[in-house]
Amino acid sequence: RYGMKRIYFSLLLLALSIAGALYQFWYVSSKSDEFTKRIEEIDEYMLKDDFASAIDASKETEDDWSETANNIDIFLIHDYVDSISLDISQLSACVENGNPQMYFMKSASIKKGLTSLKESEYPVIANII
Repeated sequence: RYGMKRIYFSLLLLALSIAGALYQFWYVSSKSDEFTKRIEEIDEYMLKDDFASAIDASKETEDDWSETANNIDIFLIHDYVDSISLDISQLSACVENGNPQMYFMKSASIKKGLTSLKESEYPVIANII
């Protein structure tokens, strides 16, 4: 009797662990994709010289990223998230200062960081070890 209860309890813990890992993978992956798309939208504004829309979108992205970063910090190494946060916070300043070259450097850095963040969640040997 007690042996079966231990097995059931162990299976329950295993199921909860798997569910938690799947949720973490889904959350980080979906947020990474969402913010990559948002940065690409701002890129489009910059290419069209629509600086007002770029400023508004970059400030909104920065505010939304702050909330998301707090949640992602629960799951991941803070250095990755902090680097992305710093770059996102500098986007508005690049647009406001009329510095598209610096903007696109930051944009590329953010997109690379978000891709790296997403790839760090893939269940591959390199991420496990």
